[in-house]
Amino acid sequence: MIMLRAPHVLIAAMGLALLACSPPQAPTEAPATTAETSAAPNVVIETPASGARVTSPLVVEGTATGDWYFEAQFPAKLVGADGAVIAEAPAMAQSDWMTEAPVQYRATFTFAVTEETPATLVLEEDMPADNAAPREVTIPVVLVPR
Repeated sequence: MIMLRAPHVLIAAMGLALLACSPPQAPTEAPATTAETSAAPNVVIETPASGARVTSPLVVEGTATGDWYFEAQFPAKLVGADGAVIAEAPAMAQSDWMTEAPVQYRATFTFAVTEETPATLVLEEDMPADNAAPREVTIPVVLVPR
């Protein structure tokens, strides 16, 4: 029985020796991620653009996969620099939302400001699975008086 183990041990030791003598592998770089893609790769904001100067009524459009919706909508809001909610509106599916494919959405915000006001557009997943924190996508905008 000892003779049967010896060849296995010798083969394992030779394999380890070969690995130790192999040239080092070049490190692989992790793919770059942005806040938007790492937070919610399933949501695209087509309009407005990040940093856009917008007036009321503000129409927000884009696509989101069906798992973001509940009853054909998900929450959207405009939040001021102080964290106060300036306006809220449901992002409504524009077609059948019970799919894994991207579905067009549209939300319309009405607000009143007297001067240029920095704000953040926040789109939030409705009814996340397993009671997890909802995923969200944010972009900065500047609210401009009419």
